[in-house]
Amino acid sequence: MRRHAMPPRAWLRCAAPLVLLLAAWLWPWLAGAATGPIVRVEVGARQPVLVGQQVGIDVTILAPNYFLSAPEFPPLAVPGAVVTLPDARAVNSTETIDGVAYAGIRKTYAFTAEQDGEFRLPAATIRVTYAGDDGAPREGSVTLPVTTIRAGTGGSGTAAAGAAAGRRLLPVARLSVTQTLDHKPDHGVVRLHAGDALVRTVTTFAPQTQAMMIVPPHAASPRGVRLFRADARLSDQAQAAPEPGGTRVDTLTYVFERPGTYTLPAVTVDWVDPATRRPASSAAPAVKVEVAAARNGGALAPGGPSAGALPGEGGLPWRTLLWGAGALLGAAVLALLWRRLWRRLWRRLRPRLARLRQRRAERRHARAEGADARLAATLQACRAGDAATASQALAGWTRAAHGATPAAWAEAVGDAALADAVTGLQRHLYGAAPAPSAWDGNPLAQALQRHARPAPRRSRRRQPAPALPPLNP
Repeated sequence: MRRHAMPPRAWLRCAAPLVLLLAAWLWPWLAGAATGPIVRVEVGARQPVLVGQQVGIDVTILAPNYFLSAPEFPPLAVPGAVVTLPDARAVNSTETIDGVAYAGIRKTYAFTAEQDGEFRLPAATIRVTYAGDDGAPREGSVTLPVTTIRAGTGGSGTAAAGAAAGRRLLPVARLSVTQTLDHKPDHGVVRLHAGDALVRTVTTFAPQTQAMMIVPPHAASPRGVRLFRADARLSDQAQAAPEPGGTRVDTLTYVFERPGTYTLPAVTVDWVDPATRRPASSAAPAVKVEVAAARNGGALAPGGPSAGALPGEGGLPWRTLLWGAGALLGAAVLALLWRRLWRRLWRRLRPRLARLRQRRAERRHARAEGADARLAATLQACRAGDAATASQALAGWTRAAHGATPAAWAEAVGDAALADAVTGLQRHLYGAAPAPSAWDGNPLAQALQRHARPAPRRSRRRQPAPALPPLNP
């Protein structure tokens, strides 16, 4: 009996329903496998940017469901530019992409070009730990995409011209300068006496710019006045400023040696106008000072018979001069001997002191970084209701004591209450829905106390010998 071959179209009609059923059965698995963490990089300024202008670079990491731990943003090194990660709290967000709910964490890098050209951010890799659809932890990673930033001087009069000439790079921001004096002026004039000092505190604020980009102010002193500069204080946390920025505080001390009328010159700070792209400066006003004669001490002359002056002179007694010369000579000899002896002792003691300091530092670091210290910090943060600190301390403790993440350790323990407490903490911090109320860390603290015990400390005291011998030796 001869068989007839089935036409190709008949094969397609028979196989089409099977293919559709197989695709419908595999679609949820394929969709879950396709979703993963996403990274976005956005430059917060129009290009080309100015040389010396601080630009914010937003890096946003999106993960399905919610994060189980905060990702660590790495430092970025770009030749010819300064890239820093300010110590600011990350911004959490939620987003829905193709029907999938994502939780986002964003941090902003500060980028400042030191020269003309094109700059590319390195392709850094950031590891992410997030929750799957079943709540189990999943590991993933994202790589920063290729991001190019173009910087141009905008003319020969900008900050780059000064940098090319060997001077320090000027910040591209409109700076404001204020000053305070430790002596209150009287009708616009500070009144002092010879030998007095005047402390002048100059505060410079740069909006949207880090404090380290502010150049030192120009300050001079007139003749007959000595000027002393203290180390500048830098801060990127402006308290009373209307907008974020950096603050530089310089303390100038003027010492007036003789009477007279002086004018302390204005203190100026250079910067570049972001609108005109031309150099500019801000100044603290000059200070007028009137210095009177020094105050008399009113010391009394010593009494008693004089030893007599040198022949033909009316100066100090000759015996006093001899005693003074002998004392100075003896002090010089003792100082020379002591210096030599101290050098020999210091050469012997310096290595020992260095080893002792290193041992003490290692011991303090070991105690601070030990599992017991991290466990105590976790319990303290849980009782205080500080979710962020508790999450960081718990991650450090589980990594040091068990070599795993909090979620993996809780799952391995097998305690449902512990696993729920850890999951509740992560949902409170990184969940897609906003937290309705304050976080209660007592359940997590109680669960940790059931499964985590501090390591027993060995006592250094020796046990006293028994008074009686053993009964059965």
